[in-house]
Amino acid sequence: MIALKPILQAWLEEAEGAQREKMNKPELFNGGEKKRKRTSIAAPEKRSLEAYFAVQPRPSSEKIAAIAEKLDLKKNVVRVWFCNQRQKQKRMKFSATY
Repeated sequence: MIALKPILQAWLEEAEGAQREKMNKPELFNGGEKKRKRTSIAAPEKRSLEAYFAVQPRPSSEKIAAIAEKLDLKKNVVRVWFCNQRQKQKRMKFSATY
């Protein structure tokens, strides 16, 4: 038991040091990324997205990439916009039945 004490003491000090170091780096708590700002989509781009949505509410990944490039938006912004529109449509349909 006495032989383990220095090994356990060294391990404990190392673990506590790592914990203190982690506490001094708050960016590690949220995955290392800063919070993104909300993207606002201008009216012309929004009208284009709505037109695409009317034709195809579930575009493929390639189609989303093409739309994003054409409208000069990030692919993820376009993807999330389509997801949000589908959810909005679903809510509207659900609320209309009650």
